[in-house]
Amino acid sequence: MAPGSESQAAATTADPSCPPFPLLEEEDGGHIHEQEQEVPHGGELELPTVDLEAPGEALAAACRGLGVFRLANHGVPAELSARLFATARAALAGAPFSDKRAQPGYFWGTPALSLRVRDVNWVEGFHVALGVGHQQPAPLGDLLDLAAEYGAHMARVARALFDALAAPLGLGAGQASTYLAERDGLLRVYRYPRCPEPGRLGMEAHTDSSVLSVINQDAVGGLQVLHDGAWRNVAPGAGETGTLLVNLGDMARAISGDAYCSVRHRVAASQAAERLSLCYFAFPRDDAVISCASGRYRPFTYAEFREQVQADIKATGSKVGLERFLLRH
Repeated sequence: MAPGSESQAAATTADPSCPPFPLLEEEDGGHIHEQEQEVPHGGELELPTVDLEAPGEALAAACRGLGVFRLANHGVPAELSARLFATARAALAGAPFSDKRAQPGYFWGTPALSLRVRDVNWVEGFHVALGVGHQQPAPLGDLLDLAAEYGAHMARVARALFDALAAPLGLGAGQASTYLAERDGLLRVYRYPRCPEPGRLGMEAHTDSSVLSVINQDAVGGLQVLHDGAWRNVAPGAGETGTLLVNLGDMARAISGDAYCSVRHRVAASQAAERLSLCYFAFPRDDAVISCASGRYRPFTYAEFREQVQADIKATGSKVGLERFLLRH
């Protein structure tokens, strides 16, 4: 649900920090996510682990296979992650919705792209654009200051991963320099409040439009990955101070000519506990011309891709993505 349309929604909780999410029976008799429910659900999915200090073949195999992996030895200080999580919880769970909704970068319901969607995501959070200055009073100012420090680590991690995964692709120096604008990435702080209804989604199924996304999550869980035709649970791992989670996005798939996987994923809402995650997204430069040696896709700029995604969502309520740029042989 787009910000500003909350007058159409019903209050779902006595928690003043929680946005007024609509309940299923108030929307359409409880039939939201029918299409998603048609996909079978499997058990837990075991993810490979990649060591950032020696990524090697483990990274290449993870990119060609699942497109998602755990990242060890990433060098992000545990103390910094803990402070950022605590500050994010205070800014989201500790403030009334009426105050948060006026803050720059705040979103709820549908966090990323659309003003027209079929379903309402059970999520709220803040967008933080990295690489630009922010001046806000506490507590949001504290969150932005920590996000900037955290973002510098994310940029380092993203660059190291990209250089390693791009090496086998034979990219030219010009391509490699424009395909990742890591210092101008985006950090999203997501809070998934407790949900009174079973089967709701905190985030609908999607692929990321990024080159890669780095996820730091608490110990609650809820992330699911589509693998072999079934939704598989991804264990949260060591929580806030352990391994990070990395998934490839559409741009990694396009650059590699489909050699790498852009993983489809979603988040299940929980009735038992709220979930918090920090997601860093690394994109190409807007003027980067995305092309691949295989000729699988026609060349396009990242700005063109983003505009096409926006247009498709506006027209149909869903993202089409790379299918728009396929070359038909």
